[in-house]
Amino acid sequence: MDRRPHRTARIQESKTKDKPRRRGGWLGVLIATALYAFVSASLLVFHGPFPALRTYVIDTLDETRHGYLLRPLSLFTLPESVIADHALSGSLVSDTLPISDIVTRDFNDADNSMHLYTYHGNTFTAYILVVDNPKRVRVAVTKYLGERGETVPQLVQDAGAVAGINGGAFADNNQQGTGAQPLGITIVDGRVITGANSTAKYPEIGFTSGGQMIAGDYSLADLEKLHVTEALSFGPVLVLNGQPVEVPDQGLNPRTAIGQTADGKVIMVVTDGRGQFGHLGASMSDITAIMLQYHAVIAADLDGGSSTTMVYNGRMVNTPVDLTGPRSVATAFVVMPN
Repeated sequence: MDRRPHRTARIQESKTKDKPRRRGGWLGVLIATALYAFVSASLLVFHGPFPALRTYVIDTLDETRHGYLLRPLSLFTLPESVIADHALSGSLVSDTLPISDIVTRDFNDADNSMHLYTYHGNTFTAYILVVDNPKRVRVAVTKYLGERGETVPQLVQDAGAVAGINGGAFADNNQQGTGAQPLGITIVDGRVITGANSTAKYPEIGFTSGGQMIAGDYSLADLEKLHVTEALSFGPVLVLNGQPVEVPDQGLNPRTAIGQTADGKVIMVVTDGRGQFGHLGASMSDITAIMLQYHAVIAADLDGGSSTTMVYNGRMVNTPVDLTGPRSVATAFVVMPN
């Protein structure tokens, strides 16, 4: 009489013990599948028959300051020399107008209005902010210089500005892209923040005391001769003397750029990308075309990718691609109140 219940208990106990084994078996299959997919994807991207895909991935990670991930993502098969060839710093500079050929202007009679426009391309949506008075444009720098950056909304708020876009290149001690240190020459309201003792030329984008935009490969001495009071470092130049400049296209990405018309209006552009709203992003030629459409006589590329952010009248115009929201950056171009 007593044996049956005991047998049943043993059978039930045996069945209960089997269940974790089945789960463990499925877990092992899932892990093995995931590893196989990762290895296969890595080999396909970095060593497959699609060089354009490899270039796109390398440039995308480089533009977002995540180039340090390229080696592990490629299973440490991607040579350092290849990564160096795609380094962002080498693609920032293109055509540069000698300072002796620059005719300086003073935009004293500019209107104080601003206008925000939207443009829908095939692979991106662009937001274009036109600032009629160039003297309202300033460079803002993180107040935690050397420690960490700030988001564009924070930089706009700190400056007491009404609008802004992310700015130039930066570096970090931990290589995590938190905007601690601006690269190149940075000038705010005539004060040299970085590059004070440098004699080297950097890809610079700035504005003179008269509100004229300058972009190209310049030294601090060059900028001082031109009376540049606001400057940060990035590039390349996209439009020069009203003509498009041929630059490496670097694939499709969220992008930020700044330009100026002959009558002084400043054009600020950001685009979405990386799958946002089904969009891959904009190419350099796309941004150049927008600048020419808005009659830019000079224009230059700014930091893009995860950094791309525009703020206007207290709200973010675009949706940054990072899931955590706007990225911390070192510098921004901001628009001051009237």
